[in-house]
Order: sequence, then structure tokens, then C-alpha cells
Amino acid sequence: MDAVDIPVVAAGGFHDVRGPAGRARYGAAGIAMGTRFLLTSDSTVPDAVEAPYLAAAVTDVTVTTAVDGLPHRMPRSELVDSLERSGRTAALLRAVRHAAAFPRPAGLSRPRMVCDRRAMRHGKDRAWSQVLPAATTPMPLKASMVDGRTDTGVMASGQVAGVIGDLPCCADLVDRIMAEAAAALDRLTGGRTVG
Repeated sequence: MDAVDIPVVAAGGFHDVRGPAGRARYGAAGIAMGTRFLLTSDSTVPDAVEAPYLAAAVTDVTVTTAVDGLPHRMPRSELVDSLERSGRTAALLRAVRHAAAFPRPAGLSRPRMVCDRRAMRHGKDRAWSQVLPAATTPMPLKASMVDGRTDTGVMASGQVAGVIGDLPCCADLVDRIMAEAAAALDRLTGGRTVG
């Protein structure tokens, strides 16, 4: 992390004490544990969303471009399989439907949405068929992660979802990680005080 003069936060795959230990080893200022904290009893995601995450094995978490043409990591589901089979035309039609519904919940006017889509294309080699789906991805994410409709929505995820099998409260999770860290440090130092 010596290459930059700002704090760096490491993310991806952290769920236990090995995350903070790895962060320290590589010099990051902190870590982000998105999927791990998503899967806590304090999380506001609906119960219907937690179950597929907890049931997922590491091999059930995939990276797909079928949602909007950009790579997204998510648990494999019937919807993901269907999106991958449907091809680009079906994805574009889905995006048009989502785009029609998007402005109201997002608090955007239709002209503002069109301006935003144009800005996404400006100076880039992107077709409307790429820009429109990418701009409307929040709709299927909301369907799943907020409304609990996992059959019609997509669930963002870290690969780590496949190794998480419990829903502790945030305080218990942090306490557990701190206890694991203290035990690991104790093993490394043979119980001697460091510092």
C-alpha cells in the first residue's frame, strides 16, 4: 500500500480472522466484509434472501454477465440459469421493462434517466444494449435484496457466501473475530506480550 497516500480498504473473501490478518500483512487500513455482514441476524435483508446464501456451496457462487453485460458475482439460481440461457435480446427486453419502472422508485425523471444513460456512453465504446441494462441493474437487485423476491431478482454476493453457514448478530461476529485474532496472536508469540 506504499504506492498511494490514502488509506486502502481491502475487500473480497473476508469472513473470519484471516481477513484482518491478511489486511495487516498487506498494509491495508481496513477491510470490507460485505457478504459476511449481510449474513447476520442484524441484517435487514428478508429471510427469503438469507436461505439461498446459507445453502450455497463455494461452487454455487458464480460470475455471470447475463444480468446486464457486466460481470456480477452471485449465487447460482434458476433465474441466473434462465438469464444465461436467454441471450442478449431477452436481456435487452428485460432492461427496457426495468428502465420503464426505474425512475419512480429511484426518484428520477425519464429525461434525467436518458441523460444519465447518454453520459454512461460518452467517450466509451458502449452500445445502448450495454448501457441500458447496466443502468437498470438496481431493479432486479431491489426485487431480491429488499423485496425478498429471489425468483425475480438477483442477489449480489462475494465468493465467501459459500463458506458462511450461520447468522450471528454483528456484535457476536466482531467478538468472535477479535477472539480468533487474540488466539492466533497468542499462538504466534507463545503468549508473550508484543509491542
